[in-house]
Amino acid sequence: MWWGITQAVLDRARLRPSAIPGAAHAAEHAAIGLLPLVATCDRWDVGGVSTAYHPDTGSCAIFVYDGYEGGAGIAERGFASARRWLEATLETVSSCPCPHGCPSCVQSPKCGNGNEPLDKAGAVALLEAMLGEASTGSDPDTGGRPEDVG
Repeated sequence: MWWGITQAVLDRARLRPSAIPGAAHAAEHAAIGLLPLVATCDRWDVGGVSTAYHPDTGSCAIFVYDGYEGGAGIAERGFASARRWLEATLETVSSCPCPHGCPSCVQSPKCGNGNEPLDKAGAVALLEAMLGEASTGSDPDTGGRPEDVG
C-alpha cells in the first residue's frame, strides 16, 4: 500500500523542500512500527520506502509492503485501517519526549539507510497534514484509496 502525498498536503505541512525526504522517511518508519496495531504482524514482517518524488505517483510517496514473497495480506490490512493507523502514528511520534527522534518513535532497527535522513518534527507536520489536521481538521481526500492522500 502507499500514500501518494500531493503538493497541497506538502504545502499544508509547511515543509521546506529540503525537509521532505527526512519527514517522509521518519513518517514511514513510525508507520511501520505502528502497523501491528491494525494488522497482526511484527515490524520485521513488512518493509517500506519513502521518497520526496516518485514517478509512478507523481508526488511524494510512502510505500509499505509485505516482506513475504507473494504477500501475506499485512499491507492490505493496513490499507483497510489507514486513518486509524495514521492517527496512531501521529500520536506516537508527537507524544514521544525525545527531541529529535529515537527508536521509540522514528528510528528503525532495520533501516537500510542508517536512519538518515530523519526529521521528527517534519514527520509530525507531514502526518498532521495527511490527516487534514494542520489546516482544516477534515479527512484527507483519498477518493476511498488511502494511497492517494491529497
